[in-house]
Amino acid sequence: MRRAYLTVVVAVALLALFSLLAMSPSAPPPSSVTTPVPTSAATGQTRPPAQTAACSGSVTGYVAPTLVRVVKDAAREAGLSVEGIQSVGSVEGLRRIQQGSVPDVYASVDIELAADVKGARQIYSLGRFKLALACARPIASVGDLREAKTALADPNKAPIGYRELAVVYMLKRSGVADLTARYEALGIRFADTAGGFNVTVPTVLASTADTKVVPNLDVSWSMFETGQVDCVFAHLPFILGKDMELKPVGASAELWEVYVGNYSRGQFYVYVFKPPYDFFQDPPLAIYANFVDPSGKVVKAVRVGHFEAFVASFTARGDCVVEALKKMDLAKYGFFK
Repeated sequence: MRRAYLTVVVAVALLALFSLLAMSPSAPPPSSVTTPVPTSAATGQTRPPAQTAACSGSVTGYVAPTLVRVVKDAAREAGLSVEGIQSVGSVEGLRRIQQGSVPDVYASVDIELAADVKGARQIYSLGRFKLALACARPIASVGDLREAKTALADPNKAPIGYRELAVVYMLKRSGVADLTARYEALGIRFADTAGGFNVTVPTVLASTADTKVVPNLDVSWSMFETGQVDCVFAHLPFILGKDMELKPVGASAELWEVYVGNYSRGQFYVYVFKPPYDFFQDPPLAIYANFVDPSGKVVKAVRVGHFEAFVASFTARGDCVVEALKKMDLAKYGFFK
């Protein structure tokens, strides 16, 4: 009887032990073991997940001069180097892409060109902005430009060029000032239509004594800074990108707001246009820029609407730049949704 009792006790103990083992969590199989996130030896911080591989190295880009600062800031924010970002007129950049030279990112100041961008992974609008005029000395009215030397960013390569032509003819139609003679000397023609007007631009433009034709806004601004020209038309975000302080000067005029700008290159005056000349909204006219070859054939026509900038991504690196832009305060760069 005693031996049987001991056997029962041992059996009960073994049964209890097996029950406890069954309740204990089992170790995960080798395939489910979680690998620790690697850390940076320099900072000791965890690396960002998933996107890290794409958001490294140098990003290539064709970027309108007005957008260079904001795109470079976004690229740096994404962890990319910016040596591959080129300042290129929007039309010229698009032409390169259409010819097969595709960058990581393309940034344009003209939303009308977005329809011609093919193969982009995503297109992101930076917002709207305004047209401005910068002069080395104060001017009493826009009519004073008749006596000034100016630089025109080639409309065939840079949208600021055909925007300048559009606002000039709008000013004439409104009876504000007639500046068309200086542009007609370049071979540019203006013609009224039932709903607005057309601007005809030869694909090849040669400079005159009063108007220097240059590839893009960077070059026209450089001529302005060095005193080769008296005034240039520019986008307000481009001017703000020069790291200067703009202070209002005097009372607001009917045509524009007047500011004085001070920075390392000296002092100059900025005239920010008011509607409808600022192009912040679509103009109340149907305006077309028609580009014609030497035979007179129209090779491209652009409907001129409001100012709106966009960025197109063609690669994973380009996506990194766009995602960084989405998180930035773009108002400080002069863009508004």
